[in-house]
Amino acid sequence: MSNTLHKRIVIPFALLVLVIFLQYRITMVEKMPVKELLYLPNEKLLRHFTGGLDTVIADLLWIHCLLYVGAELKGDFQFEWLEKMLSAVVQLDPYFREVYRFGGVFLSSLRADSESALKLLHRGMYYRPETWDLPYEAAMIYMLNLAEKPNSKKIAGIYLAMSASSGRAPKFIIDLAEKLNHEYDLLEVERDMWLKLVNSEDQLLRDIANRKLLLVEIKAICRELNKRLEKYKLENEGRIPENLEELGLAKESIVDPLGGKFFITESGMVKNTSVLDELQERYMRIIENGIRVYKERYGVYPQTLEEMLEKRILTFLPEQPYESREWVYNPTTGSISWREKEK
Repeated sequence: MSNTLHKRIVIPFALLVLVIFLQYRITMVEKMPVKELLYLPNEKLLRHFTGGLDTVIADLLWIHCLLYVGAELKGDFQFEWLEKMLSAVVQLDPYFREVYRFGGVFLSSLRADSESALKLLHRGMYYRPETWDLPYEAAMIYMLNLAEKPNSKKIAGIYLAMSASSGRAPKFIIDLAEKLNHEYDLLEVERDMWLKLVNSEDQLLRDIANRKLLLVEIKAICRELNKRLEKYKLENEGRIPENLEELGLAKESIVDPLGGKFFITESGMVKNTSVLDELQERYMRIIENGIRVYKERYGVYPQTLEEMLEKRILTFLPEQPYESREWVYNPTTGSISWREKEK
């Protein structure tokens, strides 16, 4: 028998034995104590023996991993082998999207290992840059697990912008990304996010992206005007100018492409009505949706907006974006509106 023929017989036989062995071990996982689980060899060594069936073995190991998680949930709840098992799967199949997403969730929530979860998600984002869910999961780790870390929400905003830029993210992620990027003045991140969505296949999304890009430019103008305003206050002992003309700017030199206007608030900030109007509309929708959910759940409207926080219908109650306005809630009709504050 020639060496070539010998290899053709031996390699498939070895693979068959490996597959049968792995399937046997997977079947036995639920029946054996967690501590007796099969020791996984080095990922590179494991790959050496797959003979081209990397993705098949990766599927089997992923099932093995899921069964292991189930066994640990019923057992010691230590998940000692979890990171190594996940690493072995993505070493065999680096494009296995579900492993990155759910593996990141398992590591961050079950093992409370945010560092390993982020490491796994970063690898997934490298191999699957088109996905929206991997950067979203990374953002959630910073918002929930690492909330006490400096700049955690700012970093989360960057991840959410990456998710939104994929063009596949649900609308609530796009809204959240925009909110955080606005809150932390990440205009460049926000601009890049909408630029990537301008060429979306969806016409509505393209229209939204074009409008958002105009709003980004308006926010950039506000930022520059606020720099001038701060300089003015320093030079005038903290005095707030009554209008933008006092900053040496003519009205016609500052144009809002969306038809709004720039103005100085009583607290001494340059704001724009186009930006504030959009925020006001969005915040009203959030509150209205919370009122609707409350009514469906309890059969009555909440007596106050704060009740939706107490009942965990809303995680936050949006502030009125205009300094000069306040929310008006009618508990009889469940309607929300606004009015100018009394001076």
